[in-house]
Amino acid sequence: MRERLPVVLLRCGEPVRDVRNAVGDYSLWFQRALEEPLGVVDLRDPTEPLPDAAGYIVMGSPLAVYDPHPWLPRALDVARLLLEGQRPALGVCFGHQLFACAAGGRVERNPRGVEVGTVEVALTDAAADDPLLAGLGPRLRVNASHDDTVSELPPGPQLLGSSEREPRQILRWGERVWSVQFHPEMRRAETRLAVRWRTPRILEEGGDPEDLAERVEEAPHGRRLLENFLSLVRSD
Repeated sequence: MRERLPVVLLRCGEPVRDVRNAVGDYSLWFQRALEEPLGVVDLRDPTEPLPDAAGYIVMGSPLAVYDPHPWLPRALDVARLLLEGQRPALGVCFGHQLFACAAGGRVERNPRGVEVGTVEVALTDAAADDPLLAGLGPRLRVNASHDDTVSELPPGPQLLGSSEREPRQILRWGERVWSVQFHPEMRRAETRLAVRWRTPRILEEGGDPEDLAERVEEAPHGRRLLENFLSLVRSD
């Protein structure tokens, strides 16, 4: 009988080349944050089956979930399996948006502007007893980098956290499934590079990219959230 894998990372894209060359890809960021090897499956590759794993993390992507990528139908099918399944699962940034679309929600370019850098997330009352957020309330300091937002929620998910530019930062989809719009795996180094990459949009919106980059933090709350998720996987 094949042994069940631990946490498997589901890839939907790669960081842009300059970021990847400097600090590695998304899977490496998660492995650094959790300090252990993790399985990786590319949802863009139809020849890679979804393995049996104790838990799943759908990672970020520089792509938009509303664009017609040829692999997107398969990614949405996998997201539905995770939403309906019994294994712990976490959607991150693009993964957060993928879960929303798979469940019947809507994603669009954020009319409040790009959210990049270290942001503060205020937790809701419903988050007080949530195991993913144990020891993290009532406010989180986390790193973010995204243009898009879940503009319409489908029925069902519970709101656990919001920020100034992103009203749906943390969602719980069921007993064992969560998603976050921010990047819990991103350290200061990755986030400062994200600010540099998004500088044209920041300037277009009247922001100061140098000030944003200077104020980026290591944001250990993100790592703690991932450690909580790993504990949930191990105890499941």
